[in-house]
Amino acid sequence: MSQKLFSEEDAKVLEEIILHRRDVRGNRFLSDPISDEIIEKILISALNAPSVGFSQPWEFVVVKDNAVKDRVRKSFSEENFKATGLFDKEKSEKYAKMKLEGILEAPVNLAVFYKPSKSPVLGQTTMKEVGLYSVVCAVQNMWLTARAYNVGMGWVSILEPEKVKQILNAPPDNQLIAYLCLGYVEEFLDKPELELLQWEKKKQLDNLVFHEKYTAEPMKQFNIQLVSKELAADIKHKIDFKTKPLGALGQLEELALKMGLIQNTLSPKLKNPHVVVFAADHGIAKEGVSAYPQEVTFQMVMNFLSGGAAINVFCKQNNIAIKVVDAGVNYKFPPGMNVVNSKVGMGTKSFLREPAMSLDEAHKSINAGAGIVKEIFDSGSNVIAFGEMGIGNTSSASVLMSLLCDIPLKDCVGKGTGLDDDKLKKKLEILSTAVKKQGKPATPIQTLATYGGFEIAHMVGAILQAAENKMLILVDGFIASSAFVVAHNINPLVMDYAVFCHQSDESGHALMLKHLKAKPLLNLNLRLGEGTGAAIAYPIVKAAVSFLNDMASFESAGVSNKE
Repeated sequence: MSQKLFSEEDAKVLEEIILHRRDVRGNRFLSDPISDEIIEKILISALNAPSVGFSQPWEFVVVKDNAVKDRVRKSFSEENFKATGLFDKEKSEKYAKMKLEGILEAPVNLAVFYKPSKSPVLGQTTMKEVGLYSVVCAVQNMWLTARAYNVGMGWVSILEPEKVKQILNAPPDNQLIAYLCLGYVEEFLDKPELELLQWEKKKQLDNLVFHEKYTAEPMKQFNIQLVSKELAADIKHKIDFKTKPLGALGQLEELALKMGLIQNTLSPKLKNPHVVVFAADHGIAKEGVSAYPQEVTFQMVMNFLSGGAAINVFCKQNNIAIKVVDAGVNYKFPPGMNVVNSKVGMGTKSFLREPAMSLDEAHKSINAGAGIVKEIFDSGSNVIAFGEMGIGNTSSASVLMSLLCDIPLKDCVGKGTGLDDDKLKKKLEILSTAVKKQGKPATPIQTLATYGGFEIAHMVGAILQAAENKMLILVDGFIASSAFVVAHNINPLVMDYAVFCHQSDESGHALMLKHLKAKPLLNLNLRLGEGTGAAIAYPIVKAAVSFLNDMASFESAGVSNKE
């Protein structure tokens, strides 16, 4: 490109304007007048909007007369009253309390009309409605220009268009597209008002973008709630007045508070704990990134099923149920084996050569992981941990960590299954080449699809579902934490439900935990995976619940408290 009109700084300013454009309503408008010069700049930006066939099918009415505004306001009130009964009871009550316009408060109102052409328009011969869309582009131009001059704008759509046309004496063929309120405001909100009021949640790009065509299975929408802090003071009081010095039980006190908040009770309980081990193969394993051949994945699954692995031993010791899931092992398990069949494919592709999986496969994996957790939750469980098995999965985890935590790849790549220094160097070279070829995808789900594994994607869905169900999530080591990073990028509220059980000896894990601002319970130099760190840490979690529920208070024990 020979001519570059705008700098990166200019582009960032535009991004900021778009990000902080807000629909202004209610009593937030100031009475300060807007100069004619600013109004003209806003209108000129509309004239510069794209229009199909260069039809420029827009006309505008600037309204400053309070008598005219009052008539429009009455039309709004009539339609708004009708709309109240269209929602369910909870939303109707919330709707009735909202101030949804600022027609009288704003110093300027602006009606935007579509003026249809009387002759054929290039580009509108088939899709005739694109003329309307051109006018919407003009509205967006005005909205962004207004924000650039720190003028607030609100779009009032709860109106009877024909009544507004009569009030404004609009031509019969003209169509009202938008009725806008303009004015200065004291401050712009950090987020859209309806998002702040929890009327609707902001949609994620991953759920809206499809490549080449619609995928067969869209990703589940997770409704994760902010943990209520309603009982925080009461739980803290209960902890502080146990027969001990303040803070003497250290992290156990933090754990007890966290579990009380998650369950919204002074007496939390741990019910039917589960470890779910997801297993899958990775195409990248064939590129020489692991000390073990790919066949070890299915061999270890057989070991889980026969009860001989470390995770079996620790689960048995601590009375934790274990579920083994075939998320994509390159092996067909015989019928009758105690393995959950959730196979999305016979292992992923090598991301050195192409994306590890399609977006559709990523969605299927996430949804399947969520479904498995929902079933466990419905069985009466409220505490869950996730383990994994998949030769090559430290490679996937390292790249996911690097791209989603913005940490150099060399600081994320470790010895995995026990590579020596030469093979570690080769692993880093292979992964660096893969990232150069595949690049940095735009969204966390696309990043997961490009570099992840079926077991990691299952864990992402499992974590999101567990948080939706308000379960305590025991996060294991490096691989499980990489899945947590993906889930956290999708919805940061998962952090409210997570306890990080240990710091793995895999070199990148400490940096990953630092990025998440997570404090692990243990550091035993483990790097086995399988969920073993979570199973080992579970008695500590139980201890936190036990002291909160069973330890005497100063008052009940008749012990004098510190003055």
